[in-house]
Amino acid sequence: MSNESGEIQRLRRTIEQLSDQMIRSKEQEERTLTEFSDMNNELVTLQRLLAKNNNSLEAARQQAVDAGDSKIAFIAGISHDFRTPLNGILGMAEMLKLSPLSEEQENSVSVIQDAAKLLLKLIQDLLDLSKLEAGQMRLELGEVDLQETINYIVRLLEPQVRKNGNQLSIDCDPRISTLLEGDSTRITQILINLIQNANKFTSEGTVRVRVTLMKDDEITQMIRFEVEDTGIGISEEDQKQLFQPYVQTERGRSSEYGGTGLGLSICKSLVTLMEGQIGVDSQEGEGSTFWFELTLGKKDGNQSVASAQEHQGQDMDDEAPPVSVLLADDNVINRQLVMLQLKKLGINQVDAVVNGEEAIAAFLSKKYSLILMDYMMPVMDGLEATRKIRSIEMDEMRHTTPIIAMTGNVMQGEKDKCMEAGMNDFIGKPFTLEILSKMIEKWQQSSEPTEVLNMSIVHEIAELNTDGDRTLLGMLLDMYRTDTPGKIEVLRRHIVSGDHVAATEVAHDLKSGSLSLGIRYLSTLFAQIEQFAKEGQSRKAEPLLDALLPAYQAACASLQRVSKD
Repeated sequence: MSNESGEIQRLRRTIEQLSDQMIRSKEQEERTLTEFSDMNNELVTLQRLLAKNNNSLEAARQQAVDAGDSKIAFIAGISHDFRTPLNGILGMAEMLKLSPLSEEQENSVSVIQDAAKLLLKLIQDLLDLSKLEAGQMRLELGEVDLQETINYIVRLLEPQVRKNGNQLSIDCDPRISTLLEGDSTRITQILINLIQNANKFTSEGTVRVRVTLMKDDEITQMIRFEVEDTGIGISEEDQKQLFQPYVQTERGRSSEYGGTGLGLSICKSLVTLMEGQIGVDSQEGEGSTFWFELTLGKKDGNQSVASAQEHQGQDMDDEAPPVSVLLADDNVINRQLVMLQLKKLGINQVDAVVNGEEAIAAFLSKKYSLILMDYMMPVMDGLEATRKIRSIEMDEMRHTTPIIAMTGNVMQGEKDKCMEAGMNDFIGKPFTLEILSKMIEKWQQSSEPTEVLNMSIVHEIAELNTDGDRTLLGMLLDMYRTDTPGKIEVLRRHIVSGDHVAATEVAHDLKSGSLSLGIRYLSTLFAQIEQFAKEGQSRKAEPLLDALLPAYQAACASLQRVSKD
């Protein structure tokens, strides 16, 4: 019995131990659950705080976006308001200078022009800075002919340099490719700014421009631009903050030199945008050398650049009809100025209106070679008027009338709005007589297209009969109608997306198909688009897209009439 009693005791102790362990495990489980519950509550609280913070951050982000949009809209409006009267001042001064004047009067007009140009430069600096801060500054890549760029800058600035008693010398490395790829406008802007600065702080000295090849490979060249002067120089302390906005050297702030302190800051931002570097080497009293380095793509030097004018000029009649212009501008000074400029260019058939509604009414009552459309007008602005005119052209199968936007708002976003509305080009106020002349010459050539059809080809097809009751021309026209609208839409998508290769192929196919049916005018449009796409400049073809469908409809209507006859 003693053995049984001992065994029972051991079992009892084992049960007690197991029970104790189960109790401790249960307590541990309860503590764990409590801790988990506490952690879960903390997590829920953190999630709520995070959601609240996200909402706050989103509200702050939206507030910043709205503030940025408001700032951009404000700057755009201010730009237009400043440039509109400036256009009148500069334009009238230019017209006045072309008339017989005494020496004293010529000097007075020159003072007016210089003051207005200075004000325009200050406005442009502020706009550029605002666009850069807002991230709206875009590069416009294209061909860069550095020799041509330098020659242009010399012609522009040499009179200013000589007036300051300085000599301007140029040294351009002959190893640099004839044609490169980059933003020619921004490179020109930087060089002009640096040369003007060098001239401003130099008297009876030299301003030397050097353009040197630094690196050369199969597809790119690294170019170093230097502008060296023998002027007052810059202290080491001033050099440290020289490229910051609104910062000027101590001597540069004096009334003797003037300026806003924005030029170098804008130059640095533009060079950075082009993924380059910029700097300065200088000693006070011993002159300065400002430099910047850019890597530019190579282009085939033998590749010809065919412009829209060349393509369109091939089929123009020998005697062009007189140019008639519709001018829409609500500012009386600008209307008078542009009408004077047009008269100076020999264009006397000009109708002037003051808002978009009057522009549409004039368009419906008369055919114009060209429309000059102000961007901001009361009652109906230029954008809405353009959309309605394009809609009328589409409905009535009219040929597209070139519409040129005129505005003091030169922000890239506003230019894009003009193009999206259906305008063909853009001229910023203030503009000179030469700029207006070139714009009219460019688009006047495209305003009177050639015959819709090449009738010799059409008659050859029409004379070929088929075995059935229908003519071959009618059958081909049906096939053309089935395929072409879809292909035009595909072409539009490739152009807008910048797919140059695909756009080239589709444009070539459409051109060939149109030529085979004797469709002349539409085929020239396809040929222009094909050429732009081949050159990798599809963006230049975008203004032509709106002309495709009306030209296609006109061609089909003409072929249908011939087929019935």
